[in-house]
Amino acid sequence: MTPQADNGAKGEGDKKPLRRHQRRQYLVDRKRQLASTMRIAGLVLVLLIMLNAVLAWQNYNSTQAVMVSNTEVGERMRAIDMRNLAITAGISLIILAMVVMRSIMLTHRTAGAVYKICHCLEQVGEFNYDVNLRLRNEDNIRALEDPFNKMAGNLRRRALDDYQAMKKLADEIEEHGNPVDAEMLRRIADSTAKMAK
Repeated sequence: MTPQADNGAKGEGDKKPLRRHQRRQYLVDRKRQLASTMRIAGLVLVLLIMLNAVLAWQNYNSTQAVMVSNTEVGERMRAIDMRNLAITAGISLIILAMVVMRSIMLTHRTAGAVYKICHCLEQVGEFNYDVNLRLRNEDNIRALEDPFNKMAGNLRRRALDDYQAMKKLADEIEEHGNPVDAEMLRRIADSTAKMAK
């Protein structure tokens, strides 16, 4: 059976269907993704603490100025300041959580693509040239998809060419009266054909 016929016999039914609603794993490379996320979250946290401190200091100064002239209004202003400080701190925590989640999603666009590329490279390293790299539109390194697929296609064609050349050579060797060598070359050709599947 030729590699083309074998590849056709393999069919599309043997491939696992891609599920659109599979649970997405955002932490593909946990160590690097979390390290970069923590750097970003740390910077945002410092900025939010500074912003909250400035706002609290301004409110404290204005409340103190009012308390000097009118203590009754100053007490109400202090209560309002505490409520505003709690609201600002709550909003800051929500912003920080959103930054962390968004950062993980953004690093996933690189880490997820790198994971897929490494997986496909492992398959090519095991002489499986029937690899098709598919990256998402939003992946940061999507530009590598076409060159990788062209490389795999070229390797697959080269394996087919080698298979056909060895098969032809085996037939010629057998015609010259050496069937043992011809059979050995056919076995090598068949192992080469498996690479092109």
